[in-house]
Amino acid sequence: MSKDSKSQSWPPVPGDFEVGNPEKSVAVCTLGKKIKVDADYCIIGTCKTENIGIERVVVNVISNPNIRCLILCGPEVPGHHTGSSLRSLYHDGVDETNRKILGAKGAIPYIENIPLEAVERFREQVSLVDLMNESDPKKITAAVTKAEGENPGPFADGPMWVDFGTGKKSSTVTILSGAVSLIPEYNFSFNPATGLVDEISSHAKVALHPSTIIVDMKNNENGTILVGKEI
Repeated sequence: MSKDSKSQSWPPVPGDFEVGNPEKSVAVCTLGKKIKVDADYCIIGTCKTENIGIERVVVNVISNPNIRCLILCGPEVPGHHTGSSLRSLYHDGVDETNRKILGAKGAIPYIENIPLEAVERFREQVSLVDLMNESDPKKITAAVTKAEGENPGPFADGPMWVDFGTGKKSSTVTILSGAVSLIPEYNFSFNPATGLVDEISSHAKVALHPSTIIVDMKNNENGTILVGKEI
């Protein structure tokens, strides 16, 4: 986490949004639907997930101290409950033990990729205008105009920059070399370790050097035979 803004560009995290005037004080989150709003906002965009989506909103808000109001509008996201989760984060914060948004109803409302200090900064920096499930552009425009007229000025602590990342992809290649289901309806599987067709095993092993076994299918008077061959 850094407060050095000299080498930073805003907004730092990409997403489904449009930047208006970065010096304005209102950010608009339209949740599950893009809504064209004819207003002088700072930034407007969607937020569809109750974890990474909310984290992106937080990071982009706290890195611009001009933003002092977040308008929450647009339709709630079914299943994710992103809007109510974001509202819960604003009002109640995050459990420090398991990183779950307190009171959130979403399936996975966990803040795992940004520090909790960023969440607290977000809650302190902005006021929340709750228009969730409101999609009328005129009503949203009126809310933006009203909030801009009540702008208290830039947040005193300046921008907070967060190194946002959702985890690095592993470069290790793992190959499944356990029993391979061949005819699941008859509970048959092929075991590359033995070259035998047997009942489906309940587990599989991971190995860096799997067996070079292929399955050869042959037909005779008794039916179909599956034969394991080494290549």
